[in-house]
Amino acid sequence: MSRNTYEERPTIRPFDPSIHKDEVDRLFRKLKDTRLPQIPIVPDAGDDFGPSLEWTNKLYNYWLNDFSWPDAQKQISEWHHFTTTIEELKVHFIHEKARVRKEKAIPLLLVHGWPGTFFEFQNVMHALLEPSEADQPSFHLVVPSLPGFCWSQGPPHGTWTLQDTARVYDTLMQSLGYKTYVAQAGDWGHWVVRELGTGRYPACKAVHTNMCPGAPPKGTKLNEKEQAAMDRAKWWIGDPLNEGHMGYAIEMRTRPQTIGVAFNDNPVGIMMFIGEKYQELADPTLKTATLDNKQFNHDLCTTLSLYFFTPPSIMTSMLCYYNNVRHEVYTEFNAKEENLIRVPLGVSTFPYDAFPVPKAGAETTATNLQFFKEYDHGGHFACMECPKEMVSDMREFFPQHYKR
Repeated sequence: MSRNTYEERPTIRPFDPSIHKDEVDRLFRKLKDTRLPQIPIVPDAGDDFGPSLEWTNKLYNYWLNDFSWPDAQKQISEWHHFTTTIEELKVHFIHEKARVRKEKAIPLLLVHGWPGTFFEFQNVMHALLEPSEADQPSFHLVVPSLPGFCWSQGPPHGTWTLQDTARVYDTLMQSLGYKTYVAQAGDWGHWVVRELGTGRYPACKAVHTNMCPGAPPKGTKLNEKEQAAMDRAKWWIGDPLNEGHMGYAIEMRTRPQTIGVAFNDNPVGIMMFIGEKYQELADPTLKTATLDNKQFNHDLCTTLSLYFFTPPSIMTSMLCYYNNVRHEVYTEFNAKEENLIRVPLGVSTFPYDAFPVPKAGAETTATNLQFFKEYDHGGHFACMECPKEMVSDMREFFPQHYKR
């Protein structure tokens, strides 16, 4: 239960997300002063040891020469930003009321993950707030920055989990006047909305996630697509001790401060550390999430810029890895009785996600799976890569299961 009673409702303060021109100039000055390697670090390695120099130069040159921070700032500033303090933790969030059919609008909490930010939902927010068809539901949106991300305060040392964040967000939603609401998330946000959906927070009526790690029961016969999903998850996690694409997570769990200080004031360091995840976990076949797509480049460089402009968020954002469930035991954690989602659950799964899930796997993590859609395309950053699909799924799922 929330530690904040109704009488102790937190104070909501308007927040200006504008970045001072001196800071913007400083970013591009530092980018321009960077020397990139001229030859591969490991010859003929391809992407085995990280993105190629061709990819690196392409993203770097876009950020330096073609990216428009004023355009990004305009997008960010079009929303109403606020901060509040809950349990001595400063929380930054966007709060937007539905533009149409406000009296029937569904309050929706959107929770990002790492290495995302609140900006991850930029491509779905307009459609959710102002649907074009009269029979489409509208939503009130609350989009917070996770503790330690952007303008949200970093969590306390060693004690703060995503379950704590869920408690704070439940208080936030009710302090905004929403006695009931629904929630959507992927990546680390999944464990926030999972906690909200356990039944311990009666105000949360339904949960949708685009990442739902779950292992099918032993002996389950998987079709080709489902087996490919499990193989993808195994490829991503690798050997939990020292192999696979999760090596960065081990580093962040053991030395978040060392890594963070190294990247804190180094935009190209941020670009390589964060950008690599967008390369590995996006669908390369869609052409909507590659460096050949201007919109994707803009969204990615906006995210990189936000990390640079909000120190020490590149450090404090890593504490998710230090304080929470380890990747190699995701499925075990999600299947525990106390962690099961008990409110209506909707799952959209994409083949290039870090952990695409078969339906039989999702069912082990919940008692009330009501919606499951398996796509042939798309990746980890679903609201950036596949906004139409995500909006469509939320419009279909939430109205059926939201009760005021």
